[in-house]
Amino acid sequence: MMKILTKKTVFEGQRSVIAAIFVASFFVNLLALTAPLYMLQLFSRVLSSGSTATLVVLTLGALVALSFFFFFDMIRQRLASRLGTRLEDGHGPTVMSVLVQAASAEDRRGTQPMRDLHEIRRFVTGPAFIALLDAPWSIVFVGIMFLFHPALGFVSVAGIAILFALGVLSEYHGRKPQRESDENSYAANAIADEMVRNADVVRAMGKTDTMIARWKMRSNSSLNAGTAVVERLALYSSAARFVRLILQIAVLATGVSLVLQGVLSPGVMIAASILLGKAAAPVEQAISGWRAMLSAGQARNRLNTLLAGIDAGSEQLELPEPDGRLAVENATFVAPNRQDPLIFDVSFSLKPGDMMGIIGPSGSGKTTLARALVGLQPLSRGHVRIDDASLVDWPQAQIGQYIGFLPQRIELFDGTIAENIASMERDVDAGAVVEAAKRAEVHNLILSLPGGYNANVGLRGELLSAGQRQRIGLARAFFGQKRLIVLDEPNANLDPEGEEALARAVQNAAETGAVVIVVTHRTGILQRMTHAGLMVNGRMAKFGTARDILKASAQPMAPHQTFDDPKVTELAHRRPARKTAASAATAGGQPT
Repeated sequence: MMKILTKKTVFEGQRSVIAAIFVASFFVNLLALTAPLYMLQLFSRVLSSGSTATLVVLTLGALVALSFFFFFDMIRQRLASRLGTRLEDGHGPTVMSVLVQAASAEDRRGTQPMRDLHEIRRFVTGPAFIALLDAPWSIVFVGIMFLFHPALGFVSVAGIAILFALGVLSEYHGRKPQRESDENSYAANAIADEMVRNADVVRAMGKTDTMIARWKMRSNSSLNAGTAVVERLALYSSAARFVRLILQIAVLATGVSLVLQGVLSPGVMIAASILLGKAAAPVEQAISGWRAMLSAGQARNRLNTLLAGIDAGSEQLELPEPDGRLAVENATFVAPNRQDPLIFDVSFSLKPGDMMGIIGPSGSGKTTLARALVGLQPLSRGHVRIDDASLVDWPQAQIGQYIGFLPQRIELFDGTIAENIASMERDVDAGAVVEAAKRAEVHNLILSLPGGYNANVGLRGELLSAGQRQRIGLARAFFGQKRLIVLDEPNANLDPEGEEALARAVQNAAETGAVVIVVTHRTGILQRMTHAGLMVNGRMAKFGTARDILKASAQPMAPHQTFDDPKVTELAHRRPARKTAASAATAGGQPT
């Protein structure tokens, strides 16, 4: 089983690369002194002596130094690129795992954490990150100017201080609108994703303009805030360039004054001007790239929060291959911000080969129970046990091999039918794919499609009909050696022929020793079940043999009658609990 190592912060575990980048930056900035030192030597040695040999030696030495400058600068750029790659490659699986584990209707993050990871990668491979690395060297360059003459040092300090103040002001005035821009951009993207997913409904009901107006409101808020950020940063960036030019003139004027007084040589004056450019450049570049820094900083904070909330835990011990005995003990789930539990104190048990139908009116907790049975809905209280071991005690990668699940909303992956049946696994046995399709009674349907098993289903399976997607999803739930198969309204989009095929498929799966649980509103498939449970208001009002549950109705139900009829809810009150318990005991089940 692959174990994903959890890192509590984004840059944790990257110390060696970051240290190497700082070492390379040290040599890059040290070798950047080549130009001012070369200028000093020209005025102090070459011009005074008129020696051509000295000029040649100095020039060759400068070329060698600049060659090393090129080498270390290239190394620094490559290390920064490697750092970005390592961040995305190292955290990508962890972040994706968290997104998959936490994905729910209430989770509005979507893929934002992955976009945050991309944002950080772009930052560390961009010029703003290099400017941050060079910024501390501004102090070194200013210090050298103090060695030239205190007056030059003080002028430089004043100019750098003004540039730094502009940087602080740009961060202060840009932080809030940048955060608003990011938040509204995220909300606008979420609305756009919803529109695309529900495009058919939007178009058919003529709500395109309404939905676009809803998206535009968020998008305009993001654009307005983003424009405010750009305008403010542009103001400070222009001011920084203006200050740097004024500072360059001030240093030259101060240097000329000192030269006229005989305090400095012309070479020192020119060298000081070059050093000033080196000292001011990182600060100016940082101000120009401040928006990238703000976005990367906010992305880093969000990712740090996400990573800090991951409990790495200890690696779970793999248990023996399950037989498939299922026991639900006092299963209760209370959703956040709700007082009434969605399911409450549900208990029953099934043995391998049993088939159970879960019925009840809409909103009675059937889907919540189905999700809890396969581990998608953590319980507030109680347990779901497979072979006496709680579902949470099984390593997910292990127990997932033995669980098949068909949700209400079927979305296939962009790939072939065979790949979807195998859940996109590589190097799977083609025979196992065909066997799963045959057990699901969908083999002939697949062969009738152009391309057969190699037919591409399109994005989210859009090239197939709803009924075809549902039957392909059923084959996916049957793929492999499943011990527990949970189907949530698998006949919602099926015609009578498809429903009959579904009933045979369920029996085929049960004959292999799997426990099959079907959430349904129809009675046709229920008549093929060995057990049935009636959910009312989140409780398992009745549990027993399917025959007893169907007989509990005062009137016989038609094969395609649903359980949303208010009369059906009276089933919970028409027979005493003691008689239901006896029926359940006869069936080998455990009543609530």
